[in-house]
Amino acid sequence: MAKLKGVLFDYSHTLVWFPRIKETGLAAARNAQKVLSELGASIEPSKLGSLVVDFAHRTDSVGSMEEEFKEIFSFFGIKNYSQNDLKEIIWAWWRPFVQNVRARKGAGELLEHLKSMRLKIGIVANIWGDGMNPVLERLDIKRFFDILVASSDVGYKKPDPCIFRLALDRLELSPEEVIMVGDNPKTDIQAAHDVGMSTVRLMRGPNRIKPDVVNADFKVKNLSTVAAIVCQKKFGRAGRI
Repeated sequence: MAKLKGVLFDYSHTLVWFPRIKETGLAAARNAQKVLSELGASIEPSKLGSLVVDFAHRTDSVGSMEEEFKEIFSFFGIKNYSQNDLKEIIWAWWRPFVQNVRARKGAGELLEHLKSMRLKIGIVANIWGDGMNPVLERLDIKRFFDILVASSDVGYKKPDPCIFRLALDRLELSPEEVIMVGDNPKTDIQAAHDVGMSTVRLMRGPNRIKPDVVNADFKVKNLSTVAAIVCQKKFGRAGRI
């Protein structure tokens, strides 16, 4: 059995969460609606929110937020816009998510503990990297990470194994030396399992009700439990978690 040398985390619903996600999404849509209105397009905030989410969750798309909103502009027939308009609508949409995000209970303590064990730590997420970075800085946890792999930055999206292999390459570790912590049974657990990593499924957030695709090596309800799992994997300590 390979010695544990690294831990990868999912981002949304695993390390961070949104206590008022519906209200936050509506605020984002209202902000973006104002920009669209100034450019001559009219749409209800709720419909705009659904449109943005649909674009973001397409399985065939791993583009940046800029590319996504370019498509949305095109959808509304908006042709005359500047780069500043594009930046404005992206941050109009993203700002409420940065302002209303919270760290999962125990996240900071866990990351500090893992760092004290001299483990390499990273994030693999289906997200816009420029939006994730200010959140990590605001929550004062960015300093713990050796790598940040965001789908919009690298052109791969979970569950594509390429995004996990890229993360492993950046950590300079093999799959057997890394454990993946995530909440989504398909994009986090099955995908990491198929690459050859051990897995921890966090039973929190909206994905907790989704059935297993493959069995995670561990299931936990709190991030604090991950520390005991890591000790077991790193030092070969027996016992029930």
